[in-house]
Amino acid sequence: MKPKHLLYILLCLQCLSCEEVLEYDFENSERHVVVNGLPCADSTLFVNLTYSRFFLDNQPFVPVEDATVTLSVDGAAPLDGSRNGANWSFNYVAHGGEVLTLHVSIPGRDAITAQTHVPALPDMTTPTAEIDTLQPIDAGDILFTLNDPADEQNYYYIYVHEHDSGTRWNRWEQKWDTIDTVVYAYFNCLDLQISDPSVNVTTGLFGYFSRLMFSDSLIDGTLHDMKISLVMPKDTAEHPLQREYTLVVESLSPEAFRYHKDLIATQSITQYFAEPSQVYSNIQGALGIFAGIAKRSYPLTFVYKEQPSEPPLGFPPHKADRWEGRRP
Repeated sequence: MKPKHLLYILLCLQCLSCEEVLEYDFENSERHVVVNGLPCADSTLFVNLTYSRFFLDNQPFVPVEDATVTLSVDGAAPLDGSRNGANWSFNYVAHGGEVLTLHVSIPGRDAITAQTHVPALPDMTTPTAEIDTLQPIDAGDILFTLNDPADEQNYYYIYVHEHDSGTRWNRWEQKWDTIDTVVYAYFNCLDLQISDPSVNVTTGLFGYFSRLMFSDSLIDGTLHDMKISLVMPKDTAEHPLQREYTLVVESLSPEAFRYHKDLIATQSITQYFAEPSQVYSNIQGALGIFAGIAKRSYPLTFVYKEQPSEPPLGFPPHKADRWEGRRP
């Protein structure tokens, strides 16, 4: 084929192309109001109020400055919130059983409302933690008993924090927090039927993690022995006994359950340009979540099921005194 013929064909294909470039001004598109708040039992209530942004925008979220935010507790007279940047706080500590109603008024926009109830603190025993050093890996087991109330359907979320040595600024509560990493623990119940199939939210890689959040449909109004198994590799620079772990057990309101369920489901999405997931929102007139939770946190101190004759691989030799202190 002659070069001029090839050029002619390419020009024809270009003319027949259906592709069309449309310009769109994302900078001047309307921004939605985003309201986020997780009222926690026995804690001061904070609400974060910002405008949305384009997903490729790396700039900080812009706070809503001209809003009026109030909170009603069980239908009583509303409490006024005070603003610090994007955070609104109330001189109020939430308690289990209360119904909270949030009202946000912004000039030129429709009224924004949201409602949730604060669940009671989980009724549970103090957990015990053990390490089995006779396995190829250090298998840590956390045991406790959960007493589920029988008066209504309840939702639970159980996870383990591994504490880091660093800190980061908590914008919601305006304080420095220790950096925590949620450990993706293998979740084993003494009764495996506790994780009812209707609640499991993912499969595959995160399938075991999904069972850390469940309803009480199969343990309604009963005592139930719980077991969480952590995998602790032996070739780590720091032996597990030198780390700090915290068990967190949360009671979730129905709104918090649906919100966390959607968040966990999005973790299986690995494609950057995949279709956006629909995350549950109970905010009328805006985006976001306002959902009550109640949680108990327990620092864990691991002991050995069977004390080996020698310190395990990875235990620092200069900390032999701590090893001796772990003998039963």
